[in-house]
Amino acid sequence: MDITHKLILYLSLGFLAISLIIPGLIEMFKTFPNALPVPADTRNQLRALNGMMTGVGFMALWACLDIDHSRLLIVTLGGVLLLVVIARIYSCLVDGFPELVSWFYLGIEMLLAVLFLKWPPGN
Repeated sequence: MDITHKLILYLSLGFLAISLIIPGLIEMFKTFPNALPVPADTRNQLRALNGMMTGVGFMALWACLDIDHSRLLIVTLGGVLLLVVIARIYSCLVDGFPELVSWFYLGIEMLLAVLFLKWPPGN
């Protein structure tokens, strides 16, 4: 794998890791004011979802430790991102069109999914 390929993968994986770990941890340990009528089940599901998001971010960091031998992990991350893209597009169709920020996220997730699926290490 040439240095350009490696650098692009390192930057992409690092970006993915940071963009998942930081907000994931913040939301996982967020406190809800007692005045908000958010049921315990809803809070539990949100914390679990954010914990999973944080875990995917740590998987992206893990792939950076030995990028030359992380092909399967990087392809798996691409598959996860592809499912996120499908979910976002489906949401647009059934829930309505989101604000500009969501479209920005969709574009980044689509780009990373294609990158990880089409150009993993060893390719």
